[in-house]
Amino acid sequence: MFRSVRLKSIALIVLLFSFSILNYNCKVNSTITEPTVVTGIGGTSTNQSSIITGQVINSLTGIPIDSAIVQIFNSSLSLSTYTNTLGKFTDSVQLSSNTNFTIYVSKSGYQQDTIAVTINAGINYSAGVVNLIPTSSSGQVPSGNPVSIFLFSQSTQSIGVVGSGSPETATLTFEAVDSSGTPIDLNHSQSVSFSFGAQPGGGEILSPSSVQTNDIGQASVNITSGTKAGVVQILAKLTTGTQTIFSMPVSIAIFGGFPDANHFSIAPSVFNFPGYNIFGLTDAINVYVGDKYGNPVRPKTVVYFTTSGGIIGGSASTDQTGTGTVNLLSAAPVPNDPTLGPGFARIVASTADENKNTITAPTVVLFSGTPQLTVNPTTFNIPNGGKQAFNVTLSDQNGNPLAGGTSLTIAVTGQNVAVQGETSVTLPDTQSKTWTHFTFQAYDTSDTTNVLVPVSITISANGPNGNIETTIYGTSN
Repeated sequence: MFRSVRLKSIALIVLLFSFSILNYNCKVNSTITEPTVVTGIGGTSTNQSSIITGQVINSLTGIPIDSAIVQIFNSSLSLSTYTNTLGKFTDSVQLSSNTNFTIYVSKSGYQQDTIAVTINAGINYSAGVVNLIPTSSSGQVPSGNPVSIFLFSQSTQSIGVVGSGSPETATLTFEAVDSSGTPIDLNHSQSVSFSFGAQPGGGEILSPSSVQTNDIGQASVNITSGTKAGVVQILAKLTTGTQTIFSMPVSIAIFGGFPDANHFSIAPSVFNFPGYNIFGLTDAINVYVGDKYGNPVRPKTVVYFTTSGGIIGGSASTDQTGTGTVNLLSAAPVPNDPTLGPGFARIVASTADENKNTITAPTVVLFSGTPQLTVNPTTFNIPNGGKQAFNVTLSDQNGNPLAGGTSLTIAVTGQNVAVQGETSVTLPDTQSKTWTHFTFQAYDTSDTTNVLVPVSITISANGPNGNIETTIYGTSN
């Protein structure tokens, strides 16, 4: 009996030892996870594991971002994990079919990013590299070092000289940016210095001479005018490391002050125009207005006009050169100056100086009329080998010269006869009556033949006032 019990105990120990060895081998050698079978309506489906990986880095520096939150979710599933010190993340999901997910990556101090993906059941998915854009505490993108500087804004395009009554100071703001076009931040702030390029030399001032860029890479300078008008250029410069960066020159126009009597003048485009008998013609009247420094007055300075003949524009505003223009219109009343006589109109321009005194500038315009032509003598007999002098008067009905561009032509017809002197004349733009009198000579070109032949001389004038012609007849031996 004792032997029977002993044999049973030995058999039990052997059985337990064999079971332990079998169980240990199964755990050590097993590397396969059996798929889970899910039974439901319509049949069965098998969930398979898909591993999702990726890396998150700083888009500006390329440095991996540690502890960024990575959320993988759709309408029925949500997973969450963090990146490690290498910016990498790993997670897995059990799927029975291809499924759409959204991967949401976020980190404090960075702009979040969202990726829409489709993950296939049983197939691993790599999200690749996710670039997060860093933000500063103010929400701005941090910058690198500056590579360029340019004009960002200016308060006005022009200023006036000192005492002009116009704004005398303009503010220019420059902006420094890095290679990506991002304005440099405070961590990359630089000192910007300012200087003149071209300038009138009237005592212009730049203030301050240098300034530190602010948190959006900007630096401002004020330009204050001096006593001279002209164009002033401003340049901005900064130095980073061994590199010096310049802006393009920025130009500001400096305009003059109030009108000055010694720099106030007037002139018509033409001094003589055919407006005495022809109405509706125009003659531009120009004024040139400078300040006491000899510079053009500030733009839009108003000048007033009056005329003793015809109609004239009431006022003109000066441009950037100090010039203003109105039109004189030929119309009633036709001018009749008490000193100069019929046809002459006096034009007066007026404005105010810095002391509020009226200053004036006068000019005279001739309204010339219809052409009149006379010649003396009207008959003649040129001796053999001799000559005959003639006087021609060409004017309008008031005895005034005709308008500029009028041509006077003298032609002779006859055997062995020619003319010399003022036989082809073009009138200038003039008011002088010396341009109403002309002389010429007709002469016999042969002193060997003494035969009486008929001769005719034609005098004609053509021009803006109209055309006129006369012919005189005589003989030549």
